[in-house]
Amino acid sequence: MRKFVVYAVVIVLMMTLITMPLTVPLFKSSTPYSMFNTGWDGTARFAMLLHSKGINLMPLFQSFDMENLKDRNGVLIIIAPDISYTSAELAQIRDFVKRGNTLLIADDFGYGDDILNALNLPVRISKYPLRDFFYEKDDRLIVAVRISDPVLGRNVSRIIMNEPSAIIVSRKGEVYASKVAMVNFHMREFPILAEVPYGDGKVIVLSDPDILTNQLFTENRQFLENLVSYIGAGTAYMDEAHHRDFNLYSAGTVTITRILPVDRARKILVITGIIILLLELGALGYLLKPVSLLLDRFFGEKKEDLITLAVQISKRNGWDEREVLAMIERMGG
Repeated sequence: MRKFVVYAVVIVLMMTLITMPLTVPLFKSSTPYSMFNTGWDGTARFAMLLHSKGINLMPLFQSFDMENLKDRNGVLIIIAPDISYTSAELAQIRDFVKRGNTLLIADDFGYGDDILNALNLPVRISKYPLRDFFYEKDDRLIVAVRISDPVLGRNVSRIIMNEPSAIIVSRKGEVYASKVAMVNFHMREFPILAEVPYGDGKVIVLSDPDILTNQLFTENRQFLENLVSYIGAGTAYMDEAHHRDFNLYSAGTVTITRILPVDRARKILVITGIIILLLELGALGYLLKPVSLLLDRFFGEKKEDLITLAVQISKRNGWDEREVLAMIERMGG
């Protein structure tokens, strides 16, 4: 009866530890375009969308050479960087994409164009804003209506942008502004999203980072869901290292309730019951005997070989065997 109580207590404690709620810190940031920023100018909702689609999120807080980016796999997402990239970081990006990974640059007037230049790609992001007659409420909220890619355009009739730039040099794209859009007094149908192959990978350029912000998330949700499918990666590395004055602060804690599925609980109880039964029958010792023999083989024979060698040397030199063995024992042999 006493053993039964002990085993019951062990099982209850084990189940309690497995299902005990976890309290984890909640971090936020007020830095524009940060994945930790839940304000209007952050990208927390886009990050949560990535997570909800099964993509593993990995924020990068250090320079890419320190993060050893070139040896990782997935998609690197760079949103509105306002700190320049070093030559070592550009080399990391180059090797990362060449190996078959994806780079998504969402930028208008930041340092994203420096990356395109370093990779010698046939696309650039204009330093001038895009103007158009098609806008929503405010002439800064430009509307894109032509989406040529079927994945990006699925169930999407328009995309709302906020003071976007445009992709120049390349005339081929997947999403376009209207035919009467203008950049620096040049009128034509400018791309706002384009994909370019690079090595075994690809680079996706989006000329308005505000499409990804919390402010426009509701209006652009279907397009963003399509964009996540279009990217198609298991891990997303979010560049936080190139946001100026990046700040991260604790905003409290979140309690996570863990629910143990019934089938998993049954498996744990069955395995625990088998171990208890083997222990009571004394069979556990027989099962562990091969392990004990293996340990003796590696560690026991060494001591026996040492003693045998000591005896042989003692006889050869006429020493007292007992004194030699006693000396070995004192030395821990």
